[in-house]
Amino acid sequence: MTIATPSPGLARSAEWRAAFAAVPSGVFHAEPVSGEAQDDSGAAGTAHARLAAMCEALNVPRAARVLDLGTGTGYGAALLSHRFGGERVVSVDADADRLAAARTRLARAGYAPELVTGPLSRGCPERAPFGGLLAAHGAGHRVPAAWVGQTLPGGVVVAALGTGAVVLRADGEGGASGRFLPVLAPPRQSADPAVRARIPALLVPLGARAEVSLPADPAAPMPRFLGSLAQPDVAELSLIDADGRPALGLVHPATGSWARLDPRDDGTARLQWDGPRELWAERVPLLADWAAAGRPGPEAYGLTVGASGANRLWLGSPDGPGEVL
Repeated sequence: MTIATPSPGLARSAEWRAAFAAVPSGVFHAEPVSGEAQDDSGAAGTAHARLAAMCEALNVPRAARVLDLGTGTGYGAALLSHRFGGERVVSVDADADRLAAARTRLARAGYAPELVTGPLSRGCPERAPFGGLLAAHGAGHRVPAAWVGQTLPGGVVVAALGTGAVVLRADGEGGASGRFLPVLAPPRQSADPAVRARIPALLVPLGARAEVSLPADPAAPMPRFLGSLAQPDVAELSLIDADGRPALGLVHPATGSWARLDPRDDGTARLQWDGPRELWAERVPLLADWAAAGRPGPEAYGLTVGASGANRLWLGSPDGPGEVL
């Protein structure tokens, strides 16, 4: 597996340029340590620019601890250790074997942050509070209330969500709010066997059919970003039709629902679907709102996390049009 690594030039500040230059990426992105199963939950698939931008956004009060959520190969923990000092860094991973392999790599590179095994959604309450939390690979599609609750007032939570990344400022009352960064990572094809099993149906669809108007190109970066947030349990597949034209497949493994969209140049598409959920119809309102707003970039969107853990996506301002995710 080839792992893409951000170059020092992608970081703006001198401190982060120094960190990217100093950390020996080959130690973390070479072959697996003996006995370790190869896994891509670390840096693989994350866009260079997004990781660099997330690191730059991690403004941590002096002497406060930093929590790294999703140790993976250990590369992120090494960057944080170089930038803030290993004694201030705690890194959590749910897989004990992966964490052990990361510990070996970190030691080889000369870093010794504290490593903790546990579910990422829990954070690390025994080491809280933190001045900053970085979830570059393990956030999924929601920010748990536990992360915000473990952050000092005014501290930041920087989390990869779907294909985007959000920077939240904790309000000291269990909530946080902030905007998405103006960078998007490319979507990743699902390796879930339940998703792959639906590919034949998407290639030769036999479900209901309709002709629809498209509010936007469904395969463009922003529609895919919004779709990844609105439907976190839905996998996207890039397809090619018999004429070599791109098509989009959506699959919900839990219900077996699927949809296939074949766009045309005139802004219409042939839609085919089956299952209890109409996956494309669920996505259309969010895309229509985006198109009506002038098709802005991800930085026009923000997220508010309440003390209850509810995540609300908004456009323009926290008081603007929004949707509870």
